[in-house]
Amino acid sequence: MSSIIKDLWIFSRDGIPIVEVFNNSKVDSLLLGAFLSAIESFSLEVTGADIRSFSFGDNKFILTSCLKGNIYLVSRCDIKVKTKKVMKVFEIITEFFEESYTINDIENWDGDLSLFDRFKDRIELYFQMSEL
Repeated sequence: MSSIIKDLWIFSRDGIPIVEVFNNSKVDSLLLGAFLSAIESFSLEVTGADIRSFSFGDNKFILTSCLKGNIYLVSRCDIKVKTKKVMKVFEIITEFFEESYTINDIENWDGDLSLFDRFKDRIELYFQMSEL
């Protein structure tokens, strides 16, 4: 398990959960995806900018996107974790994702989550290796 990231989710632009890694929390990924989609739309309308993080209690959620905004990466971490550290991990995950999938893959995705099994395995291996 990552010492920086407690939970990691990858969502489609519409908030559909694609990949969950570590999911140690009791966060419902469907509910989180819907919430993120709504808050992202609200943020864009009100401020003209994407939301990058938000906090609840001792937890901070950090967001970024890849594949030209078609995919969102979301992490849950301790409130004390610096966003910059998580963003460095996101750079690696984004690179892995963009090596594995194209925008067409996502736009033509039929909802079968098994498409992302190899990617999830790669991410889990990355986190195991980074803790050695």
